[in-house]
Amino acid sequence: MSYHPFDSVADRYDQVFTDSGIGRFQRSAVHHYLDRRVFGDAPLSILELGCGTGEDATYFAALGHRITATDISPSMLEITLAKAEKCGLTDRIRTVPLDLQNPDCSSLEGPFDLVFSNFGALNCIDEAGLRNLAEKLVPITTIGSHAVFVVMPRACLWETSYFLVRAKPRSAFRRFRGGPVSAAVGQASVPTWYHSPGAVARAFKPAFQRQAVTPVGFTVPPSFLEPWAGRNPRVLAALAKIDQIVRPIGLLGSISDHALIHLERK
Repeated sequence: MSYHPFDSVADRYDQVFTDSGIGRFQRSAVHHYLDRRVFGDAPLSILELGCGTGEDATYFAALGHRITATDISPSMLEITLAKAEKCGLTDRIRTVPLDLQNPDCSSLEGPFDLVFSNFGALNCIDEAGLRNLAEKLVPITTIGSHAVFVVMPRACLWETSYFLVRAKPRSAFRRFRGGPVSAAVGQASVPTWYHSPGAVARAFKPAFQRQAVTPVGFTVPPSFLEPWAGRNPRVLAALAKIDQIVRPIGLLGSISDHALIHLERK
């Protein structure tokens, strides 16, 4: 697979997001949901879309699950494999290059019990792309399979408030635009579409039915505020506790930094 803009940030991604205070709190919220609502005693076969540096893949594999980790970035896949080797999990993690805009799922070796995508990988495709992806997932999932997608919704209270206070209305309302927004990735940029939980659920009908929506980052701020969060760890910890309290309020997912959408295959 050819070079992708995400290759340029792969070696710094863990430092900038994964290992940051905000990144850890938001990821723990996602893992908590999966541990409580999806994972049981039996190991699952998991397809991860947009695996990044493999942080989730290694977490799942350590629990005994088997993961097919996919990404459009060759560098991200290399880092994922390196993590798997370091953790002794190569027997449970397989990496496959995959372009979500034009997914070729023929080599993915399903069926999968869970299709998972974290922190905005699905924001790299438009709604037509979501519908196309849903069609491609049907043959490699079975009745009762789960799909858990964590996306950036069309509104974020934190983000809008922050930029309005700084008199930057264009940035404050960037998620509200209908078309793609150009998001900086290293020295390049990628088109980004913001999807409401309802839009994701509609795109995956009729094969997948919505089970739940959970806010991820309602009181915990977006990652671009990590410099502030790093200077105020106690405040961030307090905000994370509030995030835990409001997690059951699904409507907040539409105005949080991320929304977790849980679907089930019909």
